Amino acid sequence: MLSLFSKGLVRGRVASNTTGVNIGGRPTTSIIRSYATTTSEQKQQQQVVGQSLRGKERLKTNLKVGDKLHGFSVVNVQDVPERQFNTFRLKHDVTGADYLHIDCEDKNNVFAVTFKTTPFDSTGVAHILEHTTLCGSKKYPMRDPFFNMLKRSLNTYMNAWTAPDHTSYPFGTQHEKDYYNLLSVYLDATFFPLLTESDFRQEGHRLEFEQLDNPESKLKFKGIVFNEMKGALSDPSGYFSEIAQQSLYPGTTYAHNSGGDPKDIPALSYQQLKDFHATYYHPSNAFFFTYGDLPVEQHLRYIEENALQHFKSPKQVDSKVNHVQRWDKPRRITVTCPPSAMDVNPERKHKLSISILHKDNTDIFEGLSMNVLSNLLIRGSNTPMYQALLESGLALDYTPNTGFDDNLHESSFGVGGTGIRKEDLEKVEQTIISTMEKASRDGFDSNVIESILHQYEFGQKDVSASLGLKLVGGLQSNWIHGGNPINRLFLNENIARLRKEIAAGPFFQNKLRQLLDNPHRLTITMSPDDTQQAREAAEEENVLLGIKSSLDSKQVETIVEQAKDLQQRQSQQQDVSSLPKLSISEIEKKQQKTPFIDEKIGSTDLRLFDFPTNGITYFRSMIDISTLPEDLKMYVPLFCSLFESMGAAELDHKQLDTEINLYTGRMNVSPMISTSPFNLDLVAERIYIKSAAINRNIEKMFSLLKKMMLENRWNNPDLLKNLLGQMQSSMIEGITSSGLSYARTYSSSQFSRAGQLSEKWHGLTHVKFTNDIIAKNDLNDIIAKLIAINKFILDRSLMRCSITTEKDTTELAKQQLSMFLQQFNENHTSMVNNEFQKSDNTGSSLPHYFAIPATVNYISKSYQGVNYSHEDSARLEVLSKVLSEYLHKEIREKGGAYGGGVSYASGSIGFYSYRDPNLAKTINAFNESIEWSQDKITLENVENAQLSIFADFDAPESPSNKGVAEWMRGITDEMKQQRRDRLLSINKNQLEEVSAKYLNPQKTSYTTVLGKPDTEIKGLSNKEWEYKELN
Repeated sequence: MLSLFSKGLVRGRVASNTTGVNIGGRPTTSIIRSYATTTSEQKQQQQVVGQSLRGKERLKTNLKVGDKLHGFSVVNVQDVPERQFNTFRLKHDVTGADYLHIDCEDKNNVFAVTFKTTPFDSTGVAHILEHTTLCGSKKYPMRDPFFNMLKRSLNTYMNAWTAPDHTSYPFGTQHEKDYYNLLSVYLDATFFPLLTESDFRQEGHRLEFEQLDNPESKLKFKGIVFNEMKGALSDPSGYFSEIAQQSLYPGTTYAHNSGGDPKDIPALSYQQLKDFHATYYHPSNAFFFTYGDLPVEQHLRYIEENALQHFKSPKQVDSKVNHVQRWDKPRRITVTCPPSAMDVNPERKHKLSISILHKDNTDIFEGLSMNVLSNLLIRGSNTPMYQALLESGLALDYTPNTGFDDNLHESSFGVGGTGIRKEDLEKVEQTIISTMEKASRDGFDSNVIESILHQYEFGQKDVSASLGLKLVGGLQSNWIHGGNPINRLFLNENIARLRKEIAAGPFFQNKLRQLLDNPHRLTITMSPDDTQQAREAAEEENVLLGIKSSLDSKQVETIVEQAKDLQQRQSQQQDVSSLPKLSISEIEKKQQKTPFIDEKIGSTDLRLFDFPTNGITYFRSMIDISTLPEDLKMYVPLFCSLFESMGAAELDHKQLDTEINLYTGRMNVSPMISTSPFNLDLVAERIYIKSAAINRNIEKMFSLLKKMMLENRWNNPDLLKNLLGQMQSSMIEGITSSGLSYARTYSSSQFSRAGQLSEKWHGLTHVKFTNDIIAKNDLNDIIAKLIAINKFILDRSLMRCSITTEKDTTELAKQQLSMFLQQFNENHTSMVNNEFQKSDNTGSSLPHYFAIPATVNYISKSYQGVNYSHEDSARLEVLSKVLSEYLHKEIREKGGAYGGGVSYASGSIGFYSYRDPNLAKTINAFNESIEWSQDKITLENVENAQLSIFADFDAPESPSNKGVAEWMRGITDEMKQQRRDRLLSINKNQLEEVSAKYLNPQKTSYTTVLGKPDTEIKGLSNKEWEYKELN
């Protein structure tokens, strides 16, 4: 649970990922001493950057209110003892730019600049501008400085996102000089972008003939954002959330899709894009955020000299978000949406939610109170709304807008259900209201209240490796609307105030009464329309036909020439010499070691980690299930998902839910597959248990685990049926948004036991299996299998454990673990290796195409690699990054897909693209990249890939996670040092050799696509494609 009170960082047009992939969480321990090249700009940066003391040894910022430095004035100084933060708010003297700095010992330094952007249409202008600013700037006039910096930096995070009312540009790094490299690029991109028309057409939208130079071919809309939003709005959950927001906030910027609606995006002109930047991207409308152990004085100087000094006066920017004109009575709307990927419950297709507009989000205590109330009402099985709506069977799951949301200027509260029968819609609406009415009279159990407050306490103590990045999103929504962002950091005093309010009277009851008496209430009913996507595609086709018929010869010529020009620009070799770059020679050569102690508790292996965990103990256990009968292994994901949900011992499922929240911060059970670092055919098959507790609750944590393992209340058919329905609904609803994950899992399942098992446990095979057993409805058989799995894992000889805690708590934790383990028998069961039955195919098999209700494609093509310790493994990892650099240009820039590249993990080489309007063109690009890699790789390609890999390889970890992944996979510090050495010594010849060796046409590969229904491909089924409808 976020201690910033909100249930998420940004909602709506969330984190528009300009990189096409999630780039978060990538710090490194490298020491950067100089630049690879030195321009006059870089010399200036070298003068700014000194040898700053770091971490606890840093020179703490010593500023007071009224101090002036580098064009800024200090307006507020506050310490936050509970976070060990020193905070400083400043104002830029000339422009009025707002600045917040958090001084702390965290070496993962963060920068963000945020602009309040309030579009009043759904053309996606803010989103397209976010993309286009990163395509070249005054100081860095190459085509793509942002993506190039990903390969020239050891960043922990680089991204940008468009929210409904602001656009943010954050980055993170542990390295001082790297920080100013990135800062230079980010400042120039946001304040001085080139915003060329070619980049607008590439990133936003354009008209192009299907055959570029053939005006007789079909006219098409193209553009990266255009395709991204087609994919985003194909997801029923995302579509529902967007409609809910727009309908609750009429007359405001929130009534429009800031990401862009594909129907409206083509209406945006290039001039409107430039005007939007000129209006909103001014320092007077900017919010600067810095965090970490680097001195703020350096930041201020650099920002002033490289950006703000060029603005000679303030600017009145009309970015205010008006209040919604409040309704005098509730309203309702009925809408349709694209269908889910599977129609397994044809009678339960409907969604209904009630949303209530609340108050300004600047009242921090109100936000905390409402978030707690939301959790009391809807979170977990021991809450009234869960019992009335889900456990009753009226709905299968909550709608995505359920809960309290204070990410917009005015907050809202919503409750809704999915998987509703048409005849139950009215009853669901009545149930939501009556449940809130009852809670407003009866209040909530004090134990449940304490369990929610305990989660806030745990979240505050739990040390994160990316706290600064979380704060970027968590503080913005309040700050940009005039709130004091520092107030959100004082959780303890707000919790103390809340406790007093609860003790004084019917606090939450009164809050509920306010919601119920609020006439600004919206009821949304949504039903799937199987023809909606086809109808919208036909409408788009008609629009294009109309445009084409109206074109004169000069306009036709312009479209052809612009397409050729863009293609030529995309194919040109970029001169990136002006961009700062870190040298490979500056990467740390020595692998940092993770200290641990291996010992035994009786006969059970235990690994102990002693780290500063801020008063929390983390427990993990791996239970080997290699000898579990194969017919039971298909049920392992269900077992893990249901493990905490059935009740245990004297606790029914509702009481157990409360106890878990009251005494632990984390409890999770999941299937786990890991391959041997020495042999891909050796596969560990396990159930993985992890939990954590504040040190005062260690005994209670192990007590709860013991009850769940020894006395789980599996024999409850009614509850089981209900939970299975919820799982199925959630799984099917998420297929479209998880299309790439399913495609990758299916492709890689053909090579190894690990891949095969991953498909059975996490892929489309698992979805089908779940649907089949639910349709069969033999609950007693399912219960018998779950009990059999539970009985099997009660064997101490199958268990390996780890504990992460502080030295003073180690003995207590070991003592409690010893008592816990004594409850289990020792059957001396040995691990076995289950062999994979390999295919007899000698060439590529037919590609598989799974039709889903989407307007774009998710494509994966996999080849077999090698084990972790093999000398070619490091080379294949570098090759995957080199190939990704090539494919970025072909798939994203030229092809218009949201993202694409190559990954290398678990011995599988995986080509991929997602939210991709193309199919054959992308698969051809995969093949062309292989040909290119066998004789055209450059030294620069290799170095770019190495930097990108070490940004991941040396990623910072929270104390709770240090050493855990290596423990699970059997990787030692010595093995990591060997891999580091190999990664640093790779050359282009080695990459060309492994490309020819592992990616040649004679090697077996498997292609999987999840994409829009395609009659042409369907007609080729069993000839060129294996075409399947998921239903």
